[in-house]
Amino acid sequence: MLQWLRKKVLDWSRPSSVEAELLYRQVAETARTPQIYEQYAIADTFDGRFDALCLVATLVVRRLTKMTEDTIGKQRAQELIDTMFADMDLSLHEIGVSENKVGKKVKVMATAFMGRVKAYGAALDAGDKAMLISALERNVYRDTDDMGRAKELANQVMRAASDLDHQNDADLLAGKISPQIDILDNGHA
Repeated sequence: MLQWLRKKVLDWSRPSSVEAELLYRQVAETARTPQIYEQYAIADTFDGRFDALCLVATLVVRRLTKMTEDTIGKQRAQELIDTMFADMDLSLHEIGVSENKVGKKVKVMATAFMGRVKAYGAALDAGDKAMLISALERNVYRDTDDMGRAKELANQVMRAASDLDHQNDADLLAGKISPQIDILDNGHA
């Protein structure tokens, strides 16, 4: 039954592409990695998972919108966002949020996501680690980062953004992120 509902929600959203669905699956898989929550002390809650998903999705959206060939990168980025929020809609239904409140919650989440895209993107584009740390402290840690994990996370986010910047445009447009996005500190410099 949930697969049927998932298909219906995806059908109701703006038309998405197979490539955007592939990108979203990879983004979601990365954001759901348990080690992210452990290593960076991100709350393993609905909000914490939303923040992790926003962070990883921002990296891909930023990369897609930087493509200069034509507008296909921006189109694919929008398709990825549409796919992500169709899944958010479904997730809210699955956890029992009433139909008349889902739209309002999705709107709030979309506004929060776009704010994060702007804040993280500006910091990454400027190569400004302090700005990124501030944005992560504010959004991921809700200004309660007592352990300084935002600095560690910022280092890895900057590395992951650089890795994505070097990936082939055609592969990304085809829905392939290779190597997979990695924001874990596995001994990277």
